[in-house]
Amino acid sequence: MWRWDRVGVRSRTMRTWGFRILRATFMAIVAWLLYQVLDHYDRAWLFVPIAIGVLALWLAEQARRAWTRKKKEADWDRWESAVVDASLRPRAIIEVKQALARSQRLGPRLRQEQAHLSVVLAELLDASGRPEEGARVLARVDLDALSPSQAVVVRHTKIASYLSAGMIDDAQAALAVRGKASDEPDMEARLDLLGGMIAVERGELDDALKIATDVEARLEDASVKAEARVLRAAALDARGDHEGAITTLRTLDDATLLSLEMLGFRRVRGLAAEARAPIAGASEDQPGER
Repeated sequence: MWRWDRVGVRSRTMRTWGFRILRATFMAIVAWLLYQVLDHYDRAWLFVPIAIGVLALWLAEQARRAWTRKKKEADWDRWESAVVDASLRPRAIIEVKQALARSQRLGPRLRQEQAHLSVVLAELLDASGRPEEGARVLARVDLDALSPSQAVVVRHTKIASYLSAGMIDDAQAALAVRGKASDEPDMEARLDLLGGMIAVERGELDDALKIATDVEARLEDASVKAEARVLRAAALDARGDHEGAITTLRTLDDATLLSLEMLGFRRVRGLAAEARAPIAGASEDQPGER
């Protein structure tokens, strides 16, 4: 799962500091004007208690916001953990649906939160074997209202849901309207890899292998390289090179293979399970290389 708070971090941080500087400047001007007015009416002594009262209210509001933010982060962590923990999923799906409904009642000003919740819900539904429902949830998200860095996450999850549901034409259509490129090269590469998986489903295996090779060569991110190998394995298996597919997957670590076995695309799950199995003839002291 791609954490919503991990995309566009640099640009958001710069905007946050800009707003803080503007807010501090504004408050300093207001404080100066207040003091001048009080001093004009010989009430300058009121400035200190007023300032203390305002500061107390500000601190209380900051504490409330911090508590709310911490609770939301804890909720999101719990929901995202439920993607890989089947026992937690039913309750998590109910909670996310309720949170999304509450957010939607507050209108479009919370559209970023609504998009985030939609992504979490879609991944929970996909993991529960209901990818069509997840795709419908994401279809209601207005991508044009999001930043490119956020839109690419929603688009990626939507295409993955379509692929999981076997809705290849819908996946192709969603990929065809990628929109403005984001400043998240790893997510853009993952969209390319989904395009490769669509090519596998359409039997365009040379195109899929080329995409896998290009992406793996283009990015240094280890997780993206791993996904490129998954695409290569799927294409090789579809071409009839089953042994080559298993050998490719065995270059991945066991945790990744387990995740693929549980949550990967249908075409990949069986391959991942086979890749995790002990290699015939390998001793327990010297397991086969992966």
